[in-house]
Amino acid sequence: MEPTPFVVDNGSYNIKAGFAASKNPKKYRNTLARSRDGRIHISNDYVNQTQHYSGLVFKRPFDQGHLTTWEVEKPIWDYCFDDVGTSEFEASSCSLVLTETPFQLPQLSINTDQIVFEEYGFSQYYRCTPASLVPWIDGSGSPADFQVVIDAGYNATWIIPIIYQNVYWKGVKKLPVGGHLLNGLLREMVSFRHYDISDEPILVNTIKEQTCFLATDYQKTLRNRKKYSCNFVLPDFKTTATGYVVKDGASPPTDAQSLTLSDERFSVPEALYHPEIIFDNVSTSNTSLQSTPFKNLPDLVVECIMACPVAAQPLLSANIHIVGGSSLLPNFKSRLHSELVKELPSDWFVQLKEHEKIAPDERPWHGAAKLTESDIFEKISISKQEYFEHGSNWCQKQFGFRNL
Repeated sequence: MEPTPFVVDNGSYNIKAGFAASKNPKKYRNTLARSRDGRIHISNDYVNQTQHYSGLVFKRPFDQGHLTTWEVEKPIWDYCFDDVGTSEFEASSCSLVLTETPFQLPQLSINTDQIVFEEYGFSQYYRCTPASLVPWIDGSGSPADFQVVIDAGYNATWIIPIIYQNVYWKGVKKLPVGGHLLNGLLREMVSFRHYDISDEPILVNTIKEQTCFLATDYQKTLRNRKKYSCNFVLPDFKTTATGYVVKDGASPPTDAQSLTLSDERFSVPEALYHPEIIFDNVSTSNTSLQSTPFKNLPDLVVECIMACPVAAQPLLSANIHIVGGSSLLPNFKSRLHSELVKELPSDWFVQLKEHEKIAPDERPWHGAAKLTESDIFEKISISKQEYFEHGSNWCQKQFGFRNL
């Protein structure tokens, strides 16, 4: 009996999990949360506990983008498998496609392999970066041969060239700006200018998702910042538990506390293009760090393309794909396109592609689901028998970044 394909896109903010045959994955928060009364909530459990939103403390299994703490991750996986599979899920009869961070430390990857085979007992296994699954999304014939995938995630933004469905590791670039850093920057700015919200991570994330956007022209938008101001009503846990943006022309309730946000809305995401903004708003005594010339997102995309074989470079610039939850910021695609057109040779065609019917953070999952339908999956995956025959290093030899 053929094993049933099961896909886990193990993001540092959300886990996207589900059987490959299902139309869409289920999303689970990749975290443990402790409320002020001492209760521990696993994954999505805290979402419905609106009365405990204030003062939640989150513990995530990821540190600096690496999956380091299986004591935290395993109960979250157990929660996901119990929810997504119900009575149908039996690991021993499933093949697993699992995503991991690029350049994951080998010992940490080996730990993951041991959990997959020795704790859960999956019958077949394939581990890769989320970006390497993007070429398979279309599912029509063979996947594209040349692509650049910009994965704007929670911990960082990765720029990854894919050549003939393989990651070209020499061209991989990392911008250490992601959703987590943007949340921290927004928290510092709002706490300094308005109210102290340093103990309210859910509120900070809600403000970012509902109000922040990328300016198409930062200097022009900054000069007209009053035009872009909005009122955000803070949660009172009676009428609202998360807060909300007051509609244009309306006034906030007289008995409600609200924030008037103007340049915070676009200055925070601008850290992707001007990382020095981080040090303008966060105090640090390290003067050498402040004077370090940080590369921005367009610079790293250009460096990524130029690090690839010369013949492939124009093809890569014409096939840039955007994935990841942070790319949901309004104007993300249009701003990046306008910046890349300025930086890349004028005779190159620059195209940023999106799969509009699929949410950006779900695209690697859908690519993995299509991959499991291909004959290639059998050739690149490892069975439980092979794992126990060759030892714990076997998966790393097959799936690791070998061509550096």
